[in-house]
Amino acid sequence: MKKLLRQLLSPILKSYDLRIERNKQDIDSLYKLLYNQIHDLDSALPIAAAQTVGAFSFQWSNLREGEAMLSDKWFKENVTNIIADHELLLSKDWFKGKEAIDCGCGGGRWSYGLAKLGANITAVDVNQSAVDATKDEMRDINVQKQFIVTPLEDLSAHLGGKKFDLAWSWGVLPFVSSFTQSFQQVMDCVKDGGFIYVNLYGRETLNYEQDIDLFKNRIRYNTLPSWEEKEKFLIEKAGGNKEKVHQNHDMFSPLLNRRFEYSFIKKTLEDNGFTDVVRTVNSTELYIRAVKKAINPADKAMIGYTPKKEWWFSKYQK
Repeated sequence: MKKLLRQLLSPILKSYDLRIERNKQDIDSLYKLLYNQIHDLDSALPIAAAQTVGAFSFQWSNLREGEAMLSDKWFKENVTNIIADHELLLSKDWFKGKEAIDCGCGGGRWSYGLAKLGANITAVDVNQSAVDATKDEMRDINVQKQFIVTPLEDLSAHLGGKKFDLAWSWGVLPFVSSFTQSFQQVMDCVKDGGFIYVNLYGRETLNYEQDIDLFKNRIRYNTLPSWEEKEKFLIEKAGGNKEKVHQNHDMFSPLLNRRFEYSFIKKTLEDNGFTDVVRTVNSTELYIRAVKKAINPADKAMIGYTPKKEWWFSKYQK
């Protein structure tokens, strides 16, 4: 009887399974279409760009504490070493009196570190909440400071032609409305002999299909109706670790989060007059330092090329 029932139902179940598979394929196609439109390099979908700005505004107003933030005692004590010895591979002696611009200052951790190294700081962010947080963190550091609220696409309009010894942009350019315009603005503000340093999400870390799955989770997170439910989602994704709410909000809240191939970024830098393009951190993400035109002879002895054997962030992955 059971055998007969299975035989009778088999064509129906196969047809049902086929419909489910087709529906899944159709839904996945819609996700990919939306992902591709949102992550356009020249111009993201306006609604996604605005949502991403809002996500970070909330973060710097309400979620300033977390691992590798200035609330983290170890990070705050070691941020100057992280910048000089791990990220930039530059001697600490290089920074004193230099002009540095933090393009997308967020909560101020990198502006703080660069200022502690002795650099004069121009801190820029699209969100007033981020600039306010950075001002607060830097209030007791005795260097020259300037704070600008602007999208990176409009950066040059606020600089009055000023050029910098270092343009630093850590984890920001993947989220901007126009990557093409923003990256160009950051490159243009570096003086000859100066450095650019960018941290970008690498395609090596997540392939396209994995990135689509992450994008689905971002959609899900952003449709949760209350902060309580969103916080529960973030804690669950962190395996119950409440210390990772900030980092997981950073991962799941922005609908816009581009990933890049190193070869593309390297070529873009070289096409804009940068040389000595180096991946300073041994990671599948992109940590890239380059020099505008040529290294100043006085700086040559202060420049390193060998990444540390252990990346500083591995402390948080153990």
